[in-house]
Amino acid sequence: MSPRDPAPTRAAIIAAAATLLESGGPEAVTLRSVGTAAGVSRSAAYRHFDDKAALLRALATHTLTDLATRIRRAAAEGQRSQLHRGSAAYIAHAVEQPHHYQLIFGDTPLAQPGPELDAAADDGMRALRELVERAQADGELPDGPPRELATTLWALLHGLAHLRNTGHLHEPRTVNGDTGIDDLLTLALATLHPSD
Repeated sequence: MSPRDPAPTRAAIIAAAATLLESGGPEAVTLRSVGTAAGVSRSAAYRHFDDKAALLRALATHTLTDLATRIRRAAAEGQRSQLHRGSAAYIAHAVEQPHHYQLIFGDTPLAQPGPELDAAADDGMRALRELVERAQADGELPDGPPRELATTLWALLHGLAHLRNTGHLHEPRTVNGDTGIDDLLTLALATLHPSD
């Protein structure tokens, strides 16, 4: 008799944790509640994760992987520039899953990040660097070190996403962050373009 493949159970646990996180924040994610939501035995979650911190690290890794995938997919499809499409995908991901975004970029750092989470974070930055390199090749961005420009792009996108998620992207007479985020992104990206 061969051992059962643990991957489907682990995937179900992470999917249940993702749903609980988005509906109730990190406090809603406990190994017991996740096991119940995933429809697995009470002990299954404990067999896959040592504690809640380990589960949150796995969830953060999954979220960063999704974010990088979404940036790359959006950059490859559509009418506007790849830089704009990939950047808009970053913001949309943060806005649609604010608790996931907060888990990664919030005030409370994850305990003992580990190599998988570090690799996912590196790949997320690599996805932004790829946007920068293509934009440089297309003349949308100036020459310069792609890594540093990617960090600048990330800071810009993070600022827009964070302000939008916290309800602070509203200037009563000019800006509505709920409906005008794409216009703000267009203006922000224009500030990175070389001047003629």
